[in-house]
Amino acid sequence: MKPQRAVHFVLRTVAAAMLVVYGLWNLVWLAHFRVPPSLFLGLTGLPGPTTGGTRSLLCLLRGDWQDSLAYNAMTVPILGLFFFCVTCLALQLVRRQRLHLPNWVLWAWLGVLGMAWMVKLMGSPAYW
Repeated sequence: MKPQRAVHFVLRTVAAAMLVVYGLWNLVWLAHFRVPPSLFLGLTGLPGPTTGGTRSLLCLLRGDWQDSLAYNAMTVPILGLFFFCVTCLALQLVRRQRLHLPNWVLWAWLGVLGMAWMVKLMGSPAYW
C-alpha cells in the first residue's frame, strides 16, 4: 500500500470510529429521554467550540440576542460558514461536479472554531 493510501485509510477509519462513538453517545442519552450533552464537554469537562450553539440559535430566533451571545457568541459566523459550505456542495452536486471546497474554507473553519473555543473557555461555565 502506498503511503498516501495508508494515510487516507487511517483517516477514514478514525473518522468512522468517531462517528460510531458520537452516534452511541447520543443514542444512550436519547434512550433515557434526555437531550445529549456535548460529547467533548462530557469527556473532558471543557466546552467545545459549538457548545451552547443550539440554545444560542433558539434565543436568536426569539430575538433575544443578549442571551444568544452569552450561550455562544460565534453562532452566526459558524452558521454562515456552514450554509456557505452546504450551498457550494449542493451546487456542485446539482451540476454533477466533483465535490470539493476551496482551500481557504479549511482555514476559515479553523479560525471561526478556534475563536469560538477561546470565547467559550473565557466565558462563564454557567452557559456551557
